[in-house]
Amino acid sequence: MNIKQRLLSKTFSRKSIAFYVATSTKVRNIDIQRHLWKAVIALPMSLLIIYLIIFSQPRFVSESKVAVKRPNDLDTSSLNVGLLLGASNPSSAEDSLYLKEYMNSPDMLQILDKKLDFHRAFGQSGWDFLFHLPADISAERYLEYYRARLAVDYDEKTGLLTIQTQGFTPEFAQVFNQTILKESERFINELSHKISREQMQFAEDELQQAKERLNLSKNRLLSYQNSNNVLDPAASAEAATTLVNTLVSKKIEMEADLRNLLTYLREDAPQVVSTRNAIKSLQAQIDVEQNKITAPDGKKLNSMAADFEDLKSTVKFDNDLYALALQAIEKTRLESARKLKTLSVISSPQLPQESRFPDIPYLLASWLLVCCLLFGTAKLLIAIIEDHKD
Repeated sequence: MNIKQRLLSKTFSRKSIAFYVATSTKVRNIDIQRHLWKAVIALPMSLLIIYLIIFSQPRFVSESKVAVKRPNDLDTSSLNVGLLLGASNPSSAEDSLYLKEYMNSPDMLQILDKKLDFHRAFGQSGWDFLFHLPADISAERYLEYYRARLAVDYDEKTGLLTIQTQGFTPEFAQVFNQTILKESERFINELSHKISREQMQFAEDELQQAKERLNLSKNRLLSYQNSNNVLDPAASAEAATTLVNTLVSKKIEMEADLRNLLTYLREDAPQVVSTRNAIKSLQAQIDVEQNKITAPDGKKLNSMAADFEDLKSTVKFDNDLYALALQAIEKTRLESARKLKTLSVISSPQLPQESRFPDIPYLLASWLLVCCLLFGTAKLLIAIIEDHKD
């Protein structure tokens, strides 16, 4: 009997312990579920509300709209199907993207830091520890902070750049935007003028080289004329040839006269001797003139004429190059004027009247949604765990 009582007592004790453990687990699960919403929803929402009421610093936004334009953007020669459908000009789009990258660059940040004391302006954030700019921040994080306070959006359809700047005061947000516009205009002007200066410098260098080459070829031509005491060897050769032809014609006439005299006069007749001597003199003169044209003494007119023609061709060629260089520099000047870029301000930055950040309704709604999702996920996990235990 004692043994049965002992067995019953042990069995009863085990059941009691198991019941106690199960009951304790259920009570603990009920307590966890009862307090889960406080930890997942109530506490984060309370912290957010405390931050928004006590710590957050209002941030104001100033907005402007600009466009990069060129004088030839509206030329009929540059129209295409994309422009007819409302797309922006490809050249202006490229310039706008360059400008956008410059606005987000460290160079722009350095300029703003010098002109606006950017670091000090955003370092005075009051108790707002989330958007406070530390004094010992690194250059990389400083650039990230700057880019977070600046929003630059490019509209591919209209070609407009929308610039939004933030500030803890309305005045700083407006000055921030105005300074960016001023520096952007300087950047665009410097970019276009730099390209124009490089093109003009190249054209001027080519013109100077062409001018020096032309002067050198002219000096060679003048030196040749002065050293040979001849203005135009070709003209001189032509004149000498004409003279020789004239003398030959006259000699032929005199030979005909001589043959006529010999028909009725003797060989020693004075008229015959005089005519024969005149023919010899003409022949001697013809030989002299022919030697001037083709004599092998280094100063023959035909060789001089050939050299002179080479010099004249060189001068003419260099003169044509100089004329082309003049046309090129004038064309470059016109093209540079047509390609000058301007920053057109479509909408100037205004002084904001109301703070845009923090957006309290949006933050509360989004944070509540996130907390509810976390709460639902946590309850689902707890239910799955309980099912596996059972």
